[in-house]
Amino acid sequence: MANLLRDVPEGQATPGVCKCGTAGHGVDEVSLTRKAGRAGVAGVYFCDSPWLCPTCAPRRALLRAQRVEELFEAVDRRSGHLVFVTLTVRHGRRDALLDLKALVTGACRKARQGRPWALAVERWGIAGTLVGPEVTWSAKHGWHFHLHVAVPLLGCADEDEAEEAGEWLIERYRSYIQRAGGRADRQAQDVTVVWRREDLAAYLAKGSAAWEVASAGATKKGKAGLTPWDLAARAGKGDAQAAALFREYAAVMPGTRSCVITKSLADKLGLRPAEDADEPGVEQVEDDVEIVGTMIPPRWHRLLRRGHAADVLKAVQDGREWPEIDAIIRRVLREDEEDGPPLKTRPLPPPCHSPSVSQMAEWTKVEAFRFRGRKGQALQAVLDRERDVAKSRGLPFVPPDLRAVLELLAA
Repeated sequence: MANLLRDVPEGQATPGVCKCGTAGHGVDEVSLTRKAGRAGVAGVYFCDSPWLCPTCAPRRALLRAQRVEELFEAVDRRSGHLVFVTLTVRHGRRDALLDLKALVTGACRKARQGRPWALAVERWGIAGTLVGPEVTWSAKHGWHFHLHVAVPLLGCADEDEAEEAGEWLIERYRSYIQRAGGRADRQAQDVTVVWRREDLAAYLAKGSAAWEVASAGATKKGKAGLTPWDLAARAGKGDAQAAALFREYAAVMPGTRSCVITKSLADKLGLRPAEDADEPGVEQVEDDVEIVGTMIPPRWHRLLRRGHAADVLKAVQDGREWPEIDAIIRRVLREDEEDGPPLKTRPLPPPCHSPSVSQMAEWTKVEAFRFRGRKGQALQAVLDRERDVAKSRGLPFVPPDLRAVLELLAA
């Protein structure tokens, strides 16, 4: 991501993802840490971007999923209905992502304004809306920007009436698309009355397929088109078209909010308001973590530039002690060629697909929405998915310590 986005016009700042993982401003040392078998880094900057950063995106998506779950529970406590509406627009290869986004979001916003909307709010007891954007791209149809809108209804007698409210919103949205010169076919829109919170949370909160980060380079299962992560992966392999498309995406999507709980919606449902702004910062050393070793920022940055940070963190994850880890660092950075004979160290493991304990735990939490909180089944689903990822890359799959994963899930 950083290589794709570093080259910006003079006077413009590079996106935060280009600095994500580097030493924080004024930090004297970067610490490698270990907690409950999980490797970590302290003293480094994190960009908190849900649209551009494959490290920060899953955490933000999890927060969004939690907001949707809270929304569902609040509606359920009031014996209401939650309608899930998908809004899209006809599009082609020549359509710019910026134009499609403006068209769809503008029509959706106008559909929820004015006297007709006020009457709809009164008729169906609409408490508000929760909106989640998603973006994919396909060679045949170009950019596909669409919105997933959760509509909590507190005044509907049954499912049919709740579905009627969703249909009304779609028709009003389509009328504004038509006024703007676009076309939104009815069969391309969708209305679903959601009864299980996991069905909605897993779909609405993903934000451009944040959970597909681990399998970047492969098309989303069951969906046509490529995710932005797919495009970035192809660009990293030299695909110039994919690189241009990802840069277009990166110019449009950052700053786009998803799953915001407004004060008005929060007041009606007894929730806490929740914004969706990026909150970058510096990762601090927690009180209960083990500091395995430290290094000065220039040394850590050399590991990042040469692509060896993951190897070092894997050594921390595997429980190796600092002298051995330090020797690995000296070896991959070729420091021993300057300082004398190379230290005898254990060779780096061969390439493999080996997710960390923390990654498996986070992915399992997301899958648990689909399995009604049954974490054992969710973990098995994640293991099956990662085996497929390893196979698609031609690598052996080495799972982390599953006991440590379960301990982290139970914490």
